[in-house]
Amino acid sequence: MSMDPSGPSGQGLVRKHSHEFKLGVVKRIQGGEKQAKVCAELNLGPSQVSHWNKAFKANGSNGLLPKSSRPNHQPKKTSQWVIDKVLSLKKSKPEMGIAAASSHLARFEAVDLSPNTIGKIFKKHDLPDGDQAAAEAAYHVKGDRNKQTEQQLESELNEWERFARPFPNDMWQMDIMGFYIRDAHKVYLITALDDCSRFVVNWGLFREQTADNVLEVLRAALTKHGAPKEVLTDQGAQFKHWGGVTQFEKLLGKLHIQHIKARAHHPQTCGKIEAFHKTIHRELIDKEFFISQEQATEKIARFVDHYNYARSHSSLEGFTPSDRYFNVIDAVKKYLVDFKAPKNLKEEADSVEGVGRGARVYLFGKLLGHDVRIQELAGQLSIYVNNQLWKDINFMN
Repeated sequence: MSMDPSGPSGQGLVRKHSHEFKLGVVKRIQGGEKQAKVCAELNLGPSQVSHWNKAFKANGSNGLLPKSSRPNHQPKKTSQWVIDKVLSLKKSKPEMGIAAASSHLARFEAVDLSPNTIGKIFKKHDLPDGDQAAAEAAYHVKGDRNKQTEQQLESELNEWERFARPFPNDMWQMDIMGFYIRDAHKVYLITALDDCSRFVVNWGLFREQTADNVLEVLRAALTKHGAPKEVLTDQGAQFKHWGGVTQFEKLLGKLHIQHIKARAHHPQTCGKIEAFHKTIHRELIDKEFFISQEQATEKIARFVDHYNYARSHSSLEGFTPSDRYFNVIDAVKKYLVDFKAPKNLKEEADSVEGVGRGARVYLFGKLLGHDVRIQELAGQLSIYVNNQLWKDINFMN
């Protein structure tokens, strides 16, 4: 049988043999020739010929064809419908980074898209890829004089912010942040936040940072959400007084709530409330020009509602503070598995007729011991109680 003249060549060289050559070698051996004799004659390695022989027995002549150099796994192409979702989200929330966008799409759109893929979409469309979660962790102050101290404080604050009590209402953190209204007078935001979930249990905006105003915020939080086991504050005069017991401490004692005081000049201890105040300062207060305290109150109310119920949090595995506070993360996970997002624009349009299942879930929670879910589909708001539809509200009419 005629053999490929390009087959045998010098010793030690990497050789590529044609399909015809390999088939001829195998047929000689199949015809009864000794493999050792064929290998010696053609200057071939025994293992190489054995491999050809085995491939021929398994798949015939096709087993000797050269294998494709293409990878076995081809990257899945992201559909234009999903890309449009990402671009629309970035347009509505310019400050959102790739990790935050990935969490938001998974939680509210049931779209499973990795941060790496979103980063590629951002890069292709020349969008900034700064991460919202990283921005939240940054500790910004003016000037560079004490940069090394700032970096150390940032690192420590980050560590304290990641530590959390295991259950909601185990501990609340309270703190006060001041800012100016139209550069005319100063106001004070007093906030109470749950340590486990980062859920803002109550807040208030006041002209003065008095003990009475702190008590007003605390009492309203207790009325809404019950009593926590502990409350963590700094050593401000509204919370603790060296000359005696404050009204704040008396109320906590009456309700058997332990008061934990942060070490003086150590803001890291109250890391979560500090992080929230930095977030609202950066994303709302620094961007808005409030003309009145009433306007500031209205804007802050909207921000807190969004923060609690509609903003995925990196420290909560992409879920919202309300998901963790109301202990409904497992229910949300099940819903997102059962109700997958549409695959394209047509399927999303068909969902109006019940074909697709691309509803956005805005709220899971508990009310009087019942599981409550609020979701939106094609302009219609649906309220479910214990997984049973209670009411539909159609905003399209």
